[in-house]
Amino acid sequence: MRAFLVTWRSLVSIYNELFLLVGMNLLWWLCGGFLTVAPALAAYTVLSLTASSGEPLWLAPVIIGLVIAIPAGPATAALANVTHRAARELHVDRSFFTDGLREYWRKALGVSALLALVNTILILNLVFYISQVGSLIQGLALLFIVLLLYWASVQVYVFPILVGMKEPSVLGAIKMALMMAFANPLFSALVVVIAALLTGISVVLAILVLILWPTVVLMMGAHSLKLVVEMAGGGKEENAGVDAR
Repeated sequence: MRAFLVTWRSLVSIYNELFLLVGMNLLWWLCGGFLTVAPALAAYTVLSLTASSGEPLWLAPVIIGLVIAIPAGPATAALANVTHRAARELHVDRSFFTDGLREYWRKALGVSALLALVNTILILNLVFYISQVGSLIQGLALLFIVLLLYWASVQVYVFPILVGMKEPSVLGAIKMALMMAFANPLFSALVVVIAALLTGISVVLAILVLILWPTVVLMMGAHSLKLVVEMAGGGKEENAGVDAR
């Protein structure tokens, strides 16, 4: 139920700042967000060619796509800086995007690089074990599916955590995101599933990808962080090193 509460609160927060957030979403695309399309396009192309030709899955384009997407990190941190405040019903304007871009760009690149590295490792292992047809070790593919779901929940949390930390750091943000996802596995998994469903809806209604999709995902991360930290810290985000300003 908490995941649905987070979803509702996220949609309400977006509605309250709709015009601003649409503008920030467009700014995110212009400042590097468009690079996040690379892995999806590569994966779609590879899967289409594999299905039509029957050739073994060639992962190099997907890995290259993940690398290309790394520079989108600063824009994502900047948008997360906006959604962090909007989720807490604090004053927010365009300056928080530009301030976030300036303040977090180095750390955001580091976070993006680590996310891409782990994504690559997990995907390579998953494809390897799935391809072991008729072997007992093929069952290990299930482990990497679970790990990918867990890592997806970490990625929902990590940028909201980075911009919410009193003393931001790449490893600190990753560590806290890992802990949050591990401590709340069912909640985190359901948040990922809902975020994936909303992403699917955005893709079908293509205009939503352009004007709202990254904001929705980051807002869900911001509200998830707010709810989990408040529950763990007795209602005070400061107890977990999160700046509630």
